[in-house]
Amino acid sequence: MRRKATHLLCLMVILVPILLIGSVSGRDNNFQGEFKSNSSHEIILDALSWKAFPLQCAAGATLSGEFILTNNGDIFVGDQTKYDNWLLTGIDFLILDESNYDLWINGLSISPLFEMKTVYELTWSVETPSDGLWYVIYFNDSIFIKQVDGIIYHTTQNDFSFALIVFGLVSLAFLLALTFKFRRKN
Repeated sequence: MRRKATHLLCLMVILVPILLIGSVSGRDNNFQGEFKSNSSHEIILDALSWKAFPLQCAAGATLSGEFILTNNGDIFVGDQTKYDNWLLTGIDFLILDESNYDLWINGLSISPLFEMKTVYELTWSVETPSDGLWYVIYFNDSIFIKQVDGIIYHTTQNDFSFALIVFGLVSLAFLLALTFKFRRKN
């Protein structure tokens, strides 16, 4: 009977943390049902258009990623002819908090967390200074259609800290279970 109880305790000590870690790792993977962080995306930016990816972030979260313009030619609005000058103009890339995003939408002056203008390819990384909704924005200010292939990573310090705490508690519980088992034998 004691042997069954010890085995059951050991099994619980192993399974409970695995379930907890699994539930934490999937926490921020899908925001508003349309953007999945840590996965690649391919978007088409029409002439004079933009695409924003909203991410709920804690202070100290790291947003990073990369993108490249991959079209083999731009299609001029109203024309089906492809032109080989697609590398002549890049896109603008911004990361804004919610209040600056609202200002940007209304054409007002902004203070971006990160901004690069006229880029064709970029690898980037920033740390969010505050909690809240942050927007990763691709902006095509040309009259040519652009295709953007990229990826956005969203990691938080809490995820890593929580995993360490869970691992520490599991290790402690396992050691206590082993100590209890060996004391019973003696």
